[in-house]
Amino acid sequence: MRLFYLILLAAAVAGGPAQAADLYMKYKLFAVGLPIGSGVMSVDFDDGSYSIDADGGTAAFGKLVSDGKGSVNVRGDISRGKLQPNKFALKVKSDDENGTVSMQMRKGTVKKVAVNPPQDRMNQRIKVTSDHLKNVLDPLTAAVFPAPKGLAPESCNRTLELFDGKERYNVHLSYKSKRQAKTSDGRFKGDVLVCRARYEPVSGHRPKRKTIQELAKNKSMEIWLAPVGDKPYLVPLRASIKAPFGSLVVKAEKYKLKG
Repeated sequence: MRLFYLILLAAAVAGGPAQAADLYMKYKLFAVGLPIGSGVMSVDFDDGSYSIDADGGTAAFGKLVSDGKGSVNVRGDISRGKLQPNKFALKVKSDDENGTVSMQMRKGTVKKVAVNPPQDRMNQRIKVTSDHLKNVLDPLTAAVFPAPKGLAPESCNRTLELFDGKERYNVHLSYKSKRQAKTSDGRFKGDVLVCRARYEPVSGHRPKRKTIQELAKNKSMEIWLAPVGDKPYLVPLRASIKAPFGSLVVKAEKYKLKG
């Protein structure tokens, strides 16, 4: 599910008022074509700063997905068009996991992390070193892609170095194609970039876990990136992955720009 965390936890049921954000998006999560969650993300840009908020929830889907809700928000600075997170906060409540994560960051370096409850099986996990906490983004900030060249192929070609408070991992993106797409509310209709995505675990994970191994080998992941009006950023309109039980898809159903 780490790919979908780039969007907003993996799904959501409620959020702030659409008119208050520079960009408001509502997503739905599908497993083998069946809706199992929905979500919202709002993005605000100010003079030299930004904020992103998301709330999420999923419905039980066999043994694969449990009932759960969560919220995540991040605040940070904008320097030469790049987003630099300062404060990140996550709260999750589900059948499998309850807890919070908070981080303080400065210029791409994690300064402080609080995880409650603490992670278990630390002796089985790859140690997160101080070097792993430099030049990183949180997963929510990573959902807003600086793209001064807009929908050019090079806007896809990048590596996202991410830390979510527990695990450090990379997402390698590469250009696949450009295509037309639209949201069901009709507010977005136009060209999007289709990027291949590949997950690479770095630290904080348990390397012997089958799910980690399978995700690292998976070559089916895609993210579709759409422009944010006339701003030099792109955001995910759709993300997908083929899993052993079938496909998982997150796609935007609503897209609203301020003004």
